[in-house]
Amino acid sequence: MIIDVTGIELTPGNRGRDCLGNGRHFDERGKRIECCCDECDYYLCCLKGSTDECKDCDDSECPRSAKNSHI
Repeated sequence: MIIDVTGIELTPGNRGRDCLGNGRHFDERGKRIECCCDECDYYLCCLKGSTDECKDCDDSECPRSAKNSHI
């Protein structure tokens, strides 16, 4: 699991659609979660939008990594 410095769980890939830090989600109080993309180390993974590269990824932190998921 990747946690942003703000405590938001990040899920790279899929063009950022699944990530809680994409600026489209709300916290438990109904407040919009700020977009974390501009400071995310995994931002390029979201731009590519390809799960083929995720299958070959061996990043131990990434939830889409071949070592951590079943894509």
